[in-house]
Amino acid sequence: MSKIWETVKVVLIVAVLAGAVFFGVNYLMHPQSTAKSLTNKTSKTARQKTPHKRSIQLVAVGDSLTEGVGDEAEGGYVGQIKQTLTSKQHLKVATTNAGKSGDRSDQILARINKSKTLQQKIAHADVITVTVGGNDLLQTLEGSITSNNTSKNNATVAKAQTVYAKKLTTLFNKLQSLNKSASLFVFSIYNPVYVNFPNVTSIDQYVRQWNDQTKTTVSQYNHAYFMDINTTMSHGQYKTAAEINKLKKAASDTTLTSLASTAAITNALSAESKTNNLISKSDNFHPNKKGYRIFTNKLYQTMLAHNSWLLKK
Repeated sequence: MSKIWETVKVVLIVAVLAGAVFFGVNYLMHPQSTAKSLTNKTSKTARQKTPHKRSIQLVAVGDSLTEGVGDEAEGGYVGQIKQTLTSKQHLKVATTNAGKSGDRSDQILARINKSKTLQQKIAHADVITVTVGGNDLLQTLEGSITSNNTSKNNATVAKAQTVYAKKLTTLFNKLQSLNKSASLFVFSIYNPVYVNFPNVTSIDQYVRQWNDQTKTTVSQYNHAYFMDINTTMSHGQYKTAAEINKLKKAASDTTLTSLASTAAITNALSAESKTNNLISKSDNFHPNKKGYRIFTNKLYQTMLAHNSWLLKK
């Protein structure tokens, strides 16, 4: 009997050694495919151990960029992200679009505070998206920029930025007080008149400052992510350094004060012939369907990179 067990042990040892030798040789000959096979198996196991939700609720709050002005057919990025999540992630998606054209950060907050229904929607959301800041900056430019004194204008915008930061903090505090577990995705603003007025560098500067402030504020919250679409949306089809250079050389001389109101911008744009292929031709300000696709793709990529909203608790 002992001889039989000894024989069995020898066979088992030989089998194990043979398997190890086979794996080692195979790995040396095909290191990438072997590693990929192991990774795929590990990933598959991980996916099996982490069940995903089959349906989610997405609540979008903000201004005209959330409302979808410029792409009424699909409802802007809110309508597009619903389609994307349904087709690519096979999810049942319920959306609430609480965007209102012209709203500043404090007005977005006021609507949330006023509506019990919206508060309940936010409380039950898996995902909350926000567009904010554009109207706050526009209000500053319209109400305070009265000269081409750069130092004075910079000080005015810096002061307004501090006020904006406080309003933004109050807004995000409200959202997280209603729902601490939802993932919060916040878009940057962009310069809608860049293609026609690329030499008015102060607008670019103020847009970047505003975005930096929003990004800094967002970073202070859990499950909150800032999404920068500024350069892509502002530059449109002009992507390379050479194209931007050519654009600047062809641009007419325009000052900041000549663009310091909505009416002035509209009049100035009517005299220009260039268009941004991501901006609606109806107002030269809001995204068109293609522009909102930039928003949607950025949101989708960020959601996949930070997918706690998708995992079952």
